[in-house]
Amino acid sequence: MPALATTHSLNNYPRLSITSYREQLRQTEKANKIDLAYSYRGKSYRYTVQLTTTATHYGGSRYWFSFPSCSKRVSVLYCAGAYVCRHCIGANYGSQLQQPIDRVFSRIAAIRARLGWQQGVIHGIGVKPRYMHLKTFDRLVNEHDRLSAEVWQSTLDKLNCTR
Repeated sequence: MPALATTHSLNNYPRLSITSYREQLRQTEKANKIDLAYSYRGKSYRYTVQLTTTATHYGGSRYWFSFPSCSKRVSVLYCAGAYVCRHCIGANYGSQLQQPIDRVFSRIAAIRARLGWQQGVIHGIGVKPRYMHLKTFDRLVNEHDRLSAEVWQSTLDKLNCTR
C-alpha cells in the first residue's frame, strides 16, 4: 500500500487568482503591479506584486503574477502569511495526494456526475441521459462497472473475505 501523504494540499491555503483583478486591469493601460493589503491570522500585510503580460493568439494580452524569488509566472497565488506561488509553498494539488483507491472513487464520482446519476456506488445504475449517444453511455457504464468491481474487490481484500 502506498504511503499516506504527509504534505499539505493547496486546498489548505486561501487563494487569489489574477482573474479577480481582470476588470481593474482592463481599465488600466499597461499595469505592471498590484498593491495588496490584507490581514491574515491577526497580522496585517501590505506589499506590491509585480505583473507581466503575454500576448494571446486572439489579440490582447494575459496578465500573470511574477515572482523574482522563484522566477515563475503564475496566475494563482496562495496565502501562507504572504501571498506566494504554489512552487514557493511546496504544497501539492489535492489530486496529487490521493491514494489509489481515492482516485478510483473520484473517477466513479465524475462518471456518475456526467451521467446525472445520484452520487454513491450504492445507488446503482441510473438511466441514459437524454441526448447522450448510446456508444458514450455504454462506454461510461462499462468503466463505472469496472471501477465499482475494483472498489468492491479492494474492500473484500481489506476485510480478508476472499480466498
